[in-house]
Amino acid sequence: MVAVFSPGRFYGTLQAEHLLAGLRVAHLAGTTPEHEVAEHGHDDAHFVLATRGRYLTTAQGEASEGPVLVFNPPDVVHRDRFAGDGGWFMALSFEAATWRDLMLRPSSDAIRLSRPSAVGTALRLTRAVVAQDACPLHLESLALELAAQAERQPVDAVRAPAWLRRADDLIADRRAEALTVADVAEAAGVHPVYLARAFRRWLNCSPGDRLRQRRLERAASLITRQAAHLAEVAALSGFCDQGHLTRVFRAAWGVTPGEYRRLAA
Repeated sequence: MVAVFSPGRFYGTLQAEHLLAGLRVAHLAGTTPEHEVAEHGHDDAHFVLATRGRYLTTAQGEASEGPVLVFNPPDVVHRDRFAGDGGWFMALSFEAATWRDLMLRPSSDAIRLSRPSAVGTALRLTRAVVAQDACPLHLESLALELAAQAERQPVDAVRAPAWLRRADDLIADRRAEALTVADVAEAAGVHPVYLARAFRRWLNCSPGDRLRQRRLERAASLITRQAAHLAEVAALSGFCDQGHLTRVFRAAWGVTPGEYRRLAA
């Protein structure tokens, strides 16, 4: 028998919570041992942003470094959990009536959201919850902005041509290098214009956007996994210097690397 959790209930220890009309947003510590997490569902539609720890999810979408953002529709059975020493996560839950009233057309499956706009919104919401000084209007605005991201996903990359996946892997593997579109196109065996067009069609971004995303994910992973100076994180992730890292980080995700480190501490 699969357990069905009531709205707002998660495997974790509550640290902070805001209750608004038809929704709730909380910050929790993932303290439940991995072997104690069973398959379960939720009455509500919800988002989870894991900012620290190794978060394991069966949601559809590419795995990547950095924060993990997942959307689970109501009643979807899953066993998402933290491995090892646990972690921290933000959870945004919508009551059933509120979710219906939004009249969105989200995925009917659990999905992993990796677009910088979605991750950035979730990080700003996490920061507001942790600070515990945000007004309800600000929290609700961010919550609705994140809800809209559930239906604005790029075309499934699984259907993309094999050469595009190779090009995407190349960008991930060589993110710290000064890559050009010509470099990636040559490795993929296609014309640069065709490469750029395919990235926009299948991944809804340019090759440059993708490289920036991979660098941000790498930087976020390094920030949470070790006490390295931000200048070192910048160099290892492909940014010119700490200032460059900070500008790109804040522009993409709405928080600075230092703020992100505190959220994940």
